[in-house]
Amino acid sequence: MFRANSISMLKSKSVLKVLLLGVLCLVCGVLISFDYDKDPAKDGEELTVQKKMYWSNQHKLTSWYNALGLENPNFFEVRDQFVSYFENRPYVKTEAVKEYKKYIAKNFPNIDANGNYIEPISSEVNLRKKPKAGNKWKQIFLKWNTRQDNSGVGVLRSIRIKPDEPTTVLAGAATAGIWMTENAGEDWSLVSNDVPEVEWVNEIVYSRKDPKVVYAATNIGVIKSVNGGNSWDYTALKKTFPDKFGSLLWVDVSSVSSDLVYATTEEKGAYTLHVSEDGGDSWSEKYKTTNKIWDMRVKPNDPKIVYILEVSEKTKWINFKRSIDGGQTFEVVSEGFPADHNTKAHRARLGTTPANNEVVYIAIGFNGGRDKDMISFFKSSDAGKSFSKNCCGNSEEPLVNAMGTTDFLYDTCHLAQLTWNFAFTVSETDENVLACAANKLKVSTDGGKTWHFDLTGEVTKGRAYDRYPTNDVHTGVHGDHHGLSIVGDHIWDGNDGGAYYSADGGKTIVKDKSDGLGIQELWGFGQSFKNDIMAVGLNHNRICFRDDEVYGGWIGVNGADAMAANVNPIDDQYMYTHPWGHQRVKRSLEGVKGHQFQDLGIELGYITLDNLEFHPHKYYTIYGSDYGDRNKTYLLKKTVDNAQSWQTISSFVDEKKNAVAVKTSFANSDYVYAVVEPNKVIKSTDEGTTWKEVSPPQSLVKDYALWRMAVSDQNPEHVWVTVKGSQNEVKVIGSKDGGNSWFDFSEGLPSYAIYSMIYQRGSNDILYVGTRLGVYYRKKGMKQWELFGEGMQAANTSFMFINYAKGKIRVGTSRGLWENDLVELTAPKANMSADKTEVSDKDPFVRFADYSVVDKEAEYYWEFPGGIPATSTEERPIVSYENASSGKYDVVLTVKDKRGESKQTLKGFVTRKADDSK
Repeated sequence: MFRANSISMLKSKSVLKVLLLGVLCLVCGVLISFDYDKDPAKDGEELTVQKKMYWSNQHKLTSWYNALGLENPNFFEVRDQFVSYFENRPYVKTEAVKEYKKYIAKNFPNIDANGNYIEPISSEVNLRKKPKAGNKWKQIFLKWNTRQDNSGVGVLRSIRIKPDEPTTVLAGAATAGIWMTENAGEDWSLVSNDVPEVEWVNEIVYSRKDPKVVYAATNIGVIKSVNGGNSWDYTALKKTFPDKFGSLLWVDVSSVSSDLVYATTEEKGAYTLHVSEDGGDSWSEKYKTTNKIWDMRVKPNDPKIVYILEVSEKTKWINFKRSIDGGQTFEVVSEGFPADHNTKAHRARLGTTPANNEVVYIAIGFNGGRDKDMISFFKSSDAGKSFSKNCCGNSEEPLVNAMGTTDFLYDTCHLAQLTWNFAFTVSETDENVLACAANKLKVSTDGGKTWHFDLTGEVTKGRAYDRYPTNDVHTGVHGDHHGLSIVGDHIWDGNDGGAYYSADGGKTIVKDKSDGLGIQELWGFGQSFKNDIMAVGLNHNRICFRDDEVYGGWIGVNGADAMAANVNPIDDQYMYTHPWGHQRVKRSLEGVKGHQFQDLGIELGYITLDNLEFHPHKYYTIYGSDYGDRNKTYLLKKTVDNAQSWQTISSFVDEKKNAVAVKTSFANSDYVYAVVEPNKVIKSTDEGTTWKEVSPPQSLVKDYALWRMAVSDQNPEHVWVTVKGSQNEVKVIGSKDGGNSWFDFSEGLPSYAIYSMIYQRGSNDILYVGTRLGVYYRKKGMKQWELFGEGMQAANTSFMFINYAKGKIRVGTSRGLWENDLVELTAPKANMSADKTEVSDKDPFVRFADYSVVDKEAEYYWEFPGGIPATSTEERPIVSYENASSGKYDVVLTVKDKRGESKQTLKGFVTRKADDSK
């Protein structure tokens, strides 16, 4: 089941690479304008792009980066090497660091106790059956750009205009399936519900013969629609979830037949061209290579002619290959477009059009940074037999840095992250109209000879492009582009921020049409207890806050590739977030501006998918794992003053392991539990002052790692912990005696990895777990877990919260926020919270708040012996103990709603200190 490849051998490989690089430099003796092997920061160099290029080259020589190229490197070894590398070096986010980031996000939830990747177990689960409990899952809060610049909502990898109906557009997300608009982006709807395993959609193509037939290349394989994209089904080219193909997936169909389809797949270093002659019912392999295929197209009027862009076997160039026998064999074309050239290229894209069946375009580029970026556009008018270079720079050189006023690279139109983002297309109706985008989008109306931000001539500079009003509330087009489509005057662009649209053929810059797309990949999510105040951290985008009364919806706050997002459940003016750094934010209650930021005091870690834990009765007392910025601190900390200061309550520095979960008990707040990597459980019965290990036996958890945790609100000794990985041996374990003994609690769960777990307070021990494909629930008396709700798509279900006042469970996922009714509503269960429990002459006031399981129409009755007032019916009373004698005072809260009544008494909850003057 497990495969672990040691990465120790990479050290020698890295050394060899360094030695070879040095020898080459000595032999060549070539002087260049900037030495990318010299750190410019040491010479006071302020050229940020050049600094980044220097560190980019350095990072690619490291053992941690080279390990990412192995099939299954050891997670802990890679992480330790990454942490060690940056201990004495500046942290610069390069391509290599982004690859590491993707590796962490993918592998962290699916490793065993030793850090080895767990190979997914492929299994069919029928999610279309009626679940035994729960209603249909609903995706919520889809309008994101109504009040302030959010800098995007999520990543679109592909976009396609319906040829005969240009107001209808299909958009394929990176993590969230296929979405459709039938009114040019005014409204969007998810249309891939019937193929719930589909997340990554790299390409969408309509049949030109019959636009009702549509194909898409996805993580699960090729899917097909026969009603214009309104619904989808799998073809025979399909993986069994959670197994999946790689990211480079292309599909195309000619104008001759809707049933003759070509598709390329990426799998474990192999790139394969598949062909179906019966509309996807069966497929055959035609061509296979270990060289990366960057794009594939079919000649519109001749399905026997196929074009691919494949990395050269001999050099770092990308070759254009042509087949005339339906993909069985390919020949490298060298006329006008060089073959096996010694120039390095990072990425290339193809373009074909039914406006002229003989035309083929190639866009090819190299990301060198600033004046080292290079891009060229080639055109063939004889179906790929020969090419001519239309742009840019010297026509005799395949790639040069050309930055003239009509060149593509002019004025900050750079090629950063080219292997991630490079979009290119030719109009379906005019062979000379092109669009291309890496970081910024430009259009051409002369076959790629000249390029412009817009065709009116009003926007000629990158600064004006960045300040262009792309909707009513924000400016600029989100960078990092992936998909483009042109039909007539309609231009659609899909990028890391969402969907953008020009209705006038590029005369003006594209407008943001992302509202309504539920494609948010949440790396952080938190919400308040009752008021639906929310915070999210979005991959590729910002920390965003939601307060309908103050902001009118979502607002973008700060950050990029934002991560942890926490909301104080009671005093929801406070957020604790990880945008770039780690911050405590006192958000504005006056408008979208004016938030107050300060250093949080701990570091929330690198894609930990984690939340802080708030004390059941003291809402400014918080527990949290101090991961360090790159998961290198290994401390568990506690604050009693709302993150003004922190104290270490447990350290794991010697083991170099992090606390990945911490939970308190509503049954007895003295109890605190934590899960420490890989499979240690620790317990405190004095709010974290002292700890005891209560780990489950290896015979129960095997060699798997532990992750999420829940604690009963009836018995502080009753706990549950999830087990990592896509496996079917043990999924959830439990203990009823505080960890002295453990039992398997997995019956009924599928093999899919579990990402989240939550306990429903006030219930008969109801638990929910979020898996990669569906949410499951179980309560006392049930013999096994059961599927909960219907319609939840495949996703990383990383965050769970319950709004008891509304009776809703919320799940934050890699495809937005989802909501369902709780499996059952229970009688109320009283619970109080306060800002502090010690008062004095100088500060005699306590701000109490209801923290109960109760309806929103509930009644409250508080009793405060020694306080003023002595009783209250408010939800959040403020009580003075100014006239109270020194000592301890009880507090009583009684709550009542239509389902019953509950009373909580906390003995000696408030301590009145002696007179300060005495």
